[in-house]
Amino acid sequence: MTGYSAYRLDPGPLEPSVLTQQLTHRSRDIWNGSVNMILNTRRCDGKFCDLVKKYPIHPRVLEMMELSGLYGVYRSNRLSIDRSLITSLVERWRLKTHTFHFRTGEATITLQDVEVLYGLPVNGDPVLGDESIRTIGD
Repeated sequence: MTGYSAYRLDPGPLEPSVLTQQLTHRSRDIWNGSVNMILNTRRCDGKFCDLVKKYPIHPRVLEMMELSGLYGVYRSNRLSIDRSLITSLVERWRLKTHTFHFRTGEATITLQDVEVLYGLPVNGDPVLGDESIRTIGD
């Protein structure tokens, strides 16, 4: 009977031409055992959270957030960050296909996923803003 060492596990795709950046992708270093670090992440919402603690949002503003469908984003504003999870996801992200490559197959994030996670309504007409650029001279 053949031992486990006789088997070679290849995590790459069945069609190698799909991943054109594989030679320089972080996953190659990980597979070869040369990378073992957690990525550093940054947040920009700390001051907002401190401000809301000091000056709570007025109930009328909260009501407008609920009516607009944006209350879910406000409610989830200070989630804890799992840097190891983010690092693992970054390692598995493929820029060309815009998907995560896992051992079980490919996965991506859809607009419906964002709707469920943040409670945002995604149905209806798009909300568009003014795209014109104005200067002080105008």
